[in-house]
Amino acid sequence: MSKSNAIVWEQNLRTLTMQAGQAAELGQWDQVEACYALREEHLLDHPMLPALAMDLSVCDQAVTARIVNARLAIQTQLIETSKIRQNLQGVRSWQGQSEMGPTLMDQLA
Repeated sequence: MSKSNAIVWEQNLRTLTMQAGQAAELGQWDQVEACYALREEHLLDHPMLPALAMDLSVCDQAVTARIVNARLAIQTQLIETSKIRQNLQGVRSWQGQSEMGPTLMDQLA
């Protein structure tokens, strides 16, 4: 690969990685996946210098942290939703009402 092609290739990798990071900040997980898929295609036939690998790795760690935070937020919301649902079921049984069939949450679970 010529020097100018190598520079363009490296810049493309950096751009895709930054776009993945920006998409992760916005919670656009499909876009994150698309950026990493394109980056993988760029990496298939070309060796990467260790310095570039370290730079990209730092960005990747930030994306990973955002993914972990999103998962934790979702888990917290699911726990809270489950508690609210249990409270509502308790109110219904206290009032003598039966639950009206499976809820959307039951269908998704």
